[in-house]
Amino acid sequence: MPFTPTANVDTQCWMNKVLDIDRLKLTDLIWPGVHNAGMDKKAPNYEVVFGNWTTCQNDSFAWQLSKGARAFDLRLGYTPGSPTGTFYFHHNGHQSHRVLDELLDAVNHFLERNPHEFIVLDFHQLRDGDQPFDFKQFNELVKLRLGARAISQDDEEKTIGELKAASGNRRVILASRVSVELDPDLFWGSIAHRWSGSRLTSVAELRRHIADTLDTPRLSSYLWSLTATSYTFLGGPVDIKQHINDWFHSSRSWVSQCSIISTDFFDESEIVGYCWVANSMKAVSLQA
Repeated sequence: MPFTPTANVDTQCWMNKVLDIDRLKLTDLIWPGVHNAGMDKKAPNYEVVFGNWTTCQNDSFAWQLSKGARAFDLRLGYTPGSPTGTFYFHHNGHQSHRVLDELLDAVNHFLERNPHEFIVLDFHQLRDGDQPFDFKQFNELVKLRLGARAISQDDEEKTIGELKAASGNRRVILASRVSVELDPDLFWGSIAHRWSGSRLTSVAELRRHIADTLDTPRLSSYLWSLTATSYTFLGGPVDIKQHINDWFHSSRSWVSQCSIISTDFFDESEIVGYCWVANSMKAVSLQA
């Protein structure tokens, strides 16, 4: 069997195995991300034909965490109800029938078992088309279920070591577009997504987009997400795992220039292993 980086990493707790990770800040880390994490093949509403266009991952939130994903691109809609409504995951209006409580349960259970891992929940879209969205209820639910685990944006300059020393619980970055009904002590601002700008993106176009994005100097250290996905009109998402393995290989420069690398079916590539190696190399380079 050929050697791969993930062959030697425990995806359940790979962050805790990064050499000298305590030297890094959250904004220094290279995060393996999942594009549209709430849309997966094991979801209750998965449908093979139409799902080819709407499904982006292979299995549930808990499974994604266990396989090494640490940054989650999330799209939520809302259905009013009494006494409370339902927050559901969707892709351009198509619902997976996964709900917010599943995500919150998965994160809490995962961190109970792996208290030294860190997670980014990027609520990139809080609305489904023109449907109403109850921001206040969303804020209250997330605060109730994850408030004790949330890292304040005031702490973004602290190192991983300082964060661990300050709290054994606070391991989650919650990010969303600014709303007066979202608690600024709970939520970071929105995470910028760098994507091709087109729903149909060939492999060649994606490669050019990534190269152009990484050629643009970053003015400061911040969290941002590179969307590394390819779609065609007839086939939907393109199988690009070999390209991901080539472009972001640990021996190349691209992976070390990234913040969040967001891919479809992330587990089929070696991206977790490459992030593990790249973070270790970055942390070691900070030695005095």
